[in-house]
Amino acid sequence: MREASPDPAVLEAVAARAVRAGGDYLRRAFRDQEIEAEYGTHDVKSAADEAAEARIADVIEDAYPDHAIHGEESGRNGEGRYEWVVDPLDGTNNFAAGLPSFASAVCVLRDGRPLVSAVYEPLPDTTYLARRDGGVTVDGEPTRAESDRSLPQGTVSFVVGLPAVRDETHRATAERVECAVSAECKRVINTWSPCVDWGLLATGHIEGLVAYRPDVYEHYAGTLLAREADVERRVVDLDGEGDDGAAEPDPADEIGVDGLYVAAPDREKLDDLLAAATGAIDGVDRSG
Repeated sequence: MREASPDPAVLEAVAARAVRAGGDYLRRAFRDQEIEAEYGTHDVKSAADEAAEARIADVIEDAYPDHAIHGEESGRNGEGRYEWVVDPLDGTNNFAAGLPSFASAVCVLRDGRPLVSAVYEPLPDTTYLARRDGGVTVDGEPTRAESDRSLPQGTVSFVVGLPAVRDETHRATAERVECAVSAECKRVINTWSPCVDWGLLATGHIEGLVAYRPDVYEHYAGTLLAREADVERRVVDLDGEGDDGAAEPDPADEIGVDGLYVAAPDREKLDDLLAAATGAIDGVDRSG
């Protein structure tokens, strides 16, 4: 029997409750507790990640016990048409260091395509919700990406996935891309909390976002925010056999994991960022 299709509005409400459950815990832990964490060269693992994910999963399982959950901490559990991709603490390094920039995020996939996403920043108490073909809201108010600043006056977020950071070749390519992007804008930021940056992009507070081989856990949620905020975006496949690296409009089922994702509020900024980023790669990273 085919799995019943839940109401997207109800999915969105559950997603909002889920990220609030995780984020409310993180806010209390950040303010009131000593941070328990394991520090590595490239990443930090905090006990708060697991605790937040458990609270998020409880909300999802209570509402949709038959849905699959793909958590950053617990991995994949279950299978089916609907899958929840969970980043319980996006910005663990910041959280552990006492820097107030982190978020909880979930994205509901239907047949592998982002359908609903929710991002909650607990310290400013800000909730971003996106529904496929339904737009984006920030604390209940509709929003879209608009910026009057030129790219040389603007700020661009640069995001690199953890596997790429750990790979010497990919890390070197990422450094070249970042350098090229920085030459096009006033400032490149590496916040280590991409979901926060996705929110800034969706509301027009930054002028672009470039993601190189990003992590799935925040990228699914973020790309749906961008799509529904009318952000201009392009994906470049870096690993496809026979791919010449040409940038194509981002189709609904392609979000740039394991590749290059470039986004901006308007086409002119997008074209400049895309040219800089792809020029820096220049064919050296096509083989994976």
